[in-house]
Amino acid sequence: MEKGLTKPQVIAQLTKSPHGDLSAYIPIGQVAVQEDPNFFAHLVAWNHQKGVIRDARVALPVIALSGAKDREFVDNALAHMASLDPRSFIKALDFARTAKAPSRLVRRLVERFLREKESSWGDWERTAIQHRKSMKTLYARYHVKPTVTANLALFANMVETGRFGAVKQLSKVSPEEAARLIVEYKIPFLIAQGALGKKAKDPDVLMALIKRMTPTELVTNMKSLEKLGVRDHAILRAALEDALVVASTAKTRTVLKTTKAVEAVSDPALAAKMRNLQERQLDTVGKVEGRWLILGDKSGSMNEAIGIAKQIAAFLSRMASSVSLVFFDTVPYAFDTTGKTLEEIAVATRHMCAAGGTSIGCGLANFMGEVDGIVIVSDGGENTLPYFSEQYQRYETKTGLTPSVYFYQLKGDPNSISDRMLKAGLDMQTFDLRDSSVDYYSLPNMLATMRAGKYALLEEVMATPLLTLDKVLPNTVSLGVMSRV
Repeated sequence: MEKGLTKPQVIAQLTKSPHGDLSAYIPIGQVAVQEDPNFFAHLVAWNHQKGVIRDARVALPVIALSGAKDREFVDNALAHMASLDPRSFIKALDFARTAKAPSRLVRRLVERFLREKESSWGDWERTAIQHRKSMKTLYARYHVKPTVTANLALFANMVETGRFGAVKQLSKVSPEEAARLIVEYKIPFLIAQGALGKKAKDPDVLMALIKRMTPTELVTNMKSLEKLGVRDHAILRAALEDALVVASTAKTRTVLKTTKAVEAVSDPALAAKMRNLQERQLDTVGKVEGRWLILGDKSGSMNEAIGIAKQIAAFLSRMASSVSLVFFDTVPYAFDTTGKTLEEIAVATRHMCAAGGTSIGCGLANFMGEVDGIVIVSDGGENTLPYFSEQYQRYETKTGLTPSVYFYQLKGDPNSISDRMLKAGLDMQTFDLRDSSVDYYSLPNMLATMRAGKYALLEEVMATPLLTLDKVLPNTVSLGVMSRV
């Protein structure tokens, strides 16, 4: 792969967050899809199932479409694009122009996407209510003529029944009736809030909104709920807390949204509930099996490394069989974080601060346990013995183990550990975090790619079945997108 990247590194690079800059995926992605289109097609499918970064779910199918020649791989790319919600679908379509994906296929995919929604009025109505602007854009930009009913509802605003009629009534009816409409028609929070105006603060209406909200809506709108007065009303507060309990059992990809929500919530009790939700959500990120050692750099100017090492320890503690966190400068500071929450880890390591020289190897030198994987969080600027590469070889000889090594590289001193590992013939996967646009939003995906076995991740990716457009859009098979090329 480009720049000598291994497939696990390609996976990690192509599933992190560039914060909206989808073109950042192109350099590695286009090389990957040309060198091994079969691998890339399965990566698209694997990331759709396991990935938590929306940008990657939008960009990878487009890159696959722009470079794939095999009909099966093209079908897989189109199917994953069609699996997106309308807002993300438009992002993918915009990116398709940048990535130079076949424009005829794209236009035909849009038509089939819309006709599939129209084939079921309930499906179309739910989608159009939540994504009104995006649906109008799809019809207008790609010159797809809507059905008569769709046109009346979306463009003429003349439908007085169903969900569209219910949304129009919210501002006119009593709070009690508004609450009934919200629950009966499952009106999304942001749509209901916009239509209700000041009525959104009514306790009956707020209760209906809380009952209706999905786990994702609940997490992303906690600050709005606080402003609407939920925490000041005992019954509403109890309902919100019950909803958080339910959300904690749901499969969701909102772990890091929960982190942001905790920071935004001012009420300490609600923040505690949100932290509990976050801990439960960590269980849904995935499973990284085995025993792990995390080496966190606490040498001078490495405050960021301390924070990231704690985050990684919290993720792994929910997945791995054992997790040891060792901070280092020129001496090690060890903590057993197995099964501990992020809050518990933060308390146990609260006195760690950045100071001193750098000996990554010292973190492994006095470690007495057996591990299957090692995570290093540092700038890699080793300036004091023992060096990690040397200590790793001693560990191999002593234990007979060859743990996988993952290096989370941060900004700082010149990186020397990579050269030493390369000269010693030792494998190390590097996640480059030096770009300031990459932050904690990328961590779950990076962690999800770590495996104790060298080829375990690749085997998992290749075992993920590909999708077909007919499976995603089963009611419009006659509108074959590829058959008309």
